[in-house]
Amino acid sequence: MDFSFIDPRTVYLIGHLLGIAFGAGGAFVSDLLFLKAVRDNKITKTEMGFIEIGGYCVTIGLVVLVVSGAFLFSLDPEKYLASSKFLVKMTVVTILIANGFLLHAVHIPRMKKRLNESLTAHRSKFWKLALIGSGVLSAVSWVSAIILGAFKSIPYEYEAILAVYVGAVILATAVAYVLRDVLVPQAHKR
Repeated sequence: MDFSFIDPRTVYLIGHLLGIAFGAGGAFVSDLLFLKAVRDNKITKTEMGFIEIGGYCVTIGLVVLVVSGAFLFSLDPEKYLASSKFLVKMTVVTILIANGFLLHAVHIPRMKKRLNESLTAHRSKFWKLALIGSGVLSAVSWVSAIILGAFKSIPYEYEAILAVYVGAVILATAVAYVLRDVLVPQAHKR
């Protein structure tokens, strides 16, 4: 059987696409599960388990994405470093990784401590808003990374592309803040 049609770039690209599927899929499903879970103002052990599984998918996806991306980068570093689209994508992926650390270090442990209890009775207003903001940042960042990856090139400088991303984050955050009672019931009440 002839496998000469398989080149390293294709293998790395397949890994990259799988990383996106696991990461973005896990993030979107986790966010939706969280929003569904808090409708009754508490999270059960079962709901928390599903949220954690989604978080593990995100982690696996990000690891696969970063490793496969490093291999793709190694094929032509000069080309990638000259691409403003690539540099913004790396900024967005870095933000995704930082947001993931925040989720696993702060948000999930706090939710676990409050299983089957009223969430609004124990959460600070800042934490409630930070939790919503983290979800918004995750969703906008995953969508942005996918969009940036889909374009072969973007004829704008790093700052201009990054400004569009920041604008999308600000707009989505403002919408989430306005809809906070729908997204997370009683999110701003004590």
